Amino acid sequence: MSQEQDFKKLQQRTYQSYHQDGLIDIIIGLAIIGYGLMLAFDSSVFIFMGWMPIIFYMPLKNRLTVPRIGYVKFTSSNTKIGIAAAIVLLVILLGIFIFLVAGPNNISPQLSTWLSQYYLLLLGGISALCFAGAALLTRITRFYIYALLILFTFSAGTWLGIQPPIIVIATGALIEVVGVWLLVRFLRNYPIEAAHES
Repeated sequence: MSQEQDFKKLQQRTYQSYHQDGLIDIIIGLAIIGYGLMLAFDSSVFIFMGWMPIIFYMPLKNRLTVPRIGYVKFTSSNTKIGIAAAIVLLVILLGIFIFLVAGPNNISPQLSTWLSQYYLLLLGGISALCFAGAALLTRITRFYIYALLILFTFSAGTWLGIQPPIIVIATGALIEVVGVWLLVRFLRNYPIEAAHES
């Protein structure tokens, strides 16, 4: 039993190390910035541009991460179930948000008025739930920090009367900075020369 627990702990540490390169953070930051630019310029092309870097995620992993720490295939059934549950949750929450915002005729006038003024709070709450769920499933603890960051920036920005695009872009930029910092630290801590020597 102890060996099984030790193996699970080792697997978890390996999984966390695999995601300490900051690449997922950079992609998340760009996606949030893209949404903020869409709000600012009322053009869905920025959403596409924000999410487009995801196609480079695995090539960058193979080029930057795998040569330094190796490749580990995580095939846990719990992981697959967790990823599927996270996707379903995200789709459901986004569906609720789109229904409430895009279908004001289906809701009360008071709620419609509230949503038109404070929809960013609802969006922040949904995003924070998604990040918290991702943190719970993957045990990447900084996702909890991102959930709190989104709640704080969206709430504070709304309370201060800051324009929603600025709030969203600033939040994405903060996550982007963290991702770049993690990437730089990862590249310094795991130089390819040292990896080859070991």
